[in-house]
Amino acid sequence: MELRTSPIIAVCNQKGGVGKTTTAINLAQALVLQDLNILLIDLDPQGNTTCGFGIKLESIQTSVADLIRDRDLLVDKAIYKGDRLDIIPATPYLARVEREMVGMTNSELRLMRKLDGVRERYSIIIIDTPPTFGPLMNAALNTAQHLIVPVDSFFSLIGIKELLAEVEEIKQGTNLGLKILGFLMTMVDPTNISHETRNNLLANFGSQVFETRIRRSVKLREAPVFGKTIFHHAPESAGAQDYWSLATEVLDRLGIGEDATKPSAIQTARPSLTLVQEACHE
Repeated sequence: MELRTSPIIAVCNQKGGVGKTTTAINLAQALVLQDLNILLIDLDPQGNTTCGFGIKLESIQTSVADLIRDRDLLVDKAIYKGDRLDIIPATPYLARVEREMVGMTNSELRLMRKLDGVRERYSIIIIDTPPTFGPLMNAALNTAQHLIVPVDSFFSLIGIKELLAEVEEIKQGTNLGLKILGFLMTMVDPTNISHETRNNLLANFGSQVFETRIRRSVKLREAPVFGKTIFHHAPESAGAQDYWSLATEVLDRLGIGEDATKPSAIQTARPSLTLVQEACHE
């Protein structure tokens, strides 16, 4: 399934530890398993999405930080190629570049402009964002068309008001089409807190809340330690089922979904990722 212009989704919530990176990684892989070509961008200086695919931070020559800093750098130079899943990685160098962005002309628009040259290659582009407001979050909100907001507790609910205010500022200024694709309950367990959090979400946002709920899972916590998605680490687990369901629901909300059934056999080997500039030198 190919699209002329790929939708761009940012996974964001300024509260840390709500499952942004877990969602970005596993949603991307679930979409690949539904025969889509995906570009995943790590926009967090911690590089957790990058590490979640087994890429060693010290081995990275060119990253998303270089794309933002260098206007003339081609986006292909920062892409790791995989099996229908490509990644633009992040390293701690991104934190330094974020500080420099304050003095850069149109720094919040640079990522968006870089992606214009590759959007036709991908079905969907997903951005994992940092857990704080700042130039990088601003860049993500200016680049994306759709937002997925993970929510794990009452405390992450509190911060949504601030996020929505930021979204409205962006919409009134530089990204008129930005909208919430959905609020996603994560780390769900059979407790009153989870139940009350979901009820509060539904009361405030109604149909914007995804029907899919990501259950709390040991396997989901284990997977990034091994540099794997949940589909490679534990393809029959609850986590894999939940992210498969989320991918189907995301496609439906984007209006590009088809009737999807789980493949009879999900691949169990980690995708092979090769740095583009190294491949070009062979």
